[in-house]
Amino acid sequence: MAQTTAQGEATATSPPPGSDQGSKPPRKRRTSAFAHTHEATFPQRGAAFWLLLPTVIILSIFLYYPMLRTFWMSLYNIRFYGQQRRFVGFDNFVRLFTDPGSFDAVVRTAVISTIVIVATISIALFLAALLNQRGIRGARIYRLLLIWPLALSTAISGIVFLVLFNPNFGMVNAVLAPFGIEPEWFRDRTLAQTVMILTLIWNRVGFNLVFYTAAYQSLPSETLEAALVDGANPWQRFRYITFHLLSPMTLFLLVTSTVFAFFDAYAVAEVFGGGPLNATSILIYEVTENAFRDDRIGLAAAQSLLLFLAVAFITVVQLRQGRKRVTYQ
Repeated sequence: MAQTTAQGEATATSPPPGSDQGSKPPRKRRTSAFAHTHEATFPQRGAAFWLLLPTVIILSIFLYYPMLRTFWMSLYNIRFYGQQRRFVGFDNFVRLFTDPGSFDAVVRTAVISTIVIVATISIALFLAALLNQRGIRGARIYRLLLIWPLALSTAISGIVFLVLFNPNFGMVNAVLAPFGIEPEWFRDRTLAQTVMILTLIWNRVGFNLVFYTAAYQSLPSETLEAALVDGANPWQRFRYITFHLLSPMTLFLLVTSTVFAFFDAYAVAEVFGGGPLNATSILIYEVTENAFRDDRIGLAAAQSLLLFLAVAFITVVQLRQGRKRVTYQ
């Protein structure tokens, strides 16, 4: 009986004829612990509080309190540099959109900033595409010459262009004089704004070019080579492959260029003096003029809040819309 049972067990456990004797039964696939996303948790909330406390203190001192203070000041008509205050509510904000001079500054800032943002990103992308072509001799030298304006501050760039376009001894008019062209660059509103835009573009293109060059060098070569094998011409490779692979860098430069155009342009406006007839007086320049020259601190506070909210709104829109179009490798 025991022998029969042993033979039955051997028969039940033995593999069928013709099967691999060393094969093992298939194992069940285990689901990774990271296959599903879980809400992040911190094991010790007390430790998290103490880790965040220094950041909260710094932000409260240098960001949140100044914002609340600025909003409080915008509700008052402050004269004699804080010696007299009169509550006016939201009159300063209403004035920004009803006063022709203040509204023109808002429109002028939007136009100049838009041109600078689009031009700096487009030119830097075009130059990066040219400099990363194969077979270009002296590409490093060209890249260095295009990037070196980045070493200059925005104020120094403004001084350089102020001298170049000087009607009396500037190099630009010296070149144009033999053709009978001697424009008064800083007496015409359109020409003055053109010089300001050129100054900002010249100063910013090098920064964008550095990042685009680094992004070009990290592109996957196998993807571009596959497109070349498929018969795509240079324009098709750039439009359908390279441009999409560079989209994360484009989004980053779009945000940083927006901040530059709205805030760092103040140095050029200061060098040009805001003229002629407020042609180069952008919103950030108006803030300082109203606060420190015209003694209209309440209006300056309202303008600074409007500028901050406008840039924050534009940045949020750029990030949200950019995430839908950005292609990550």
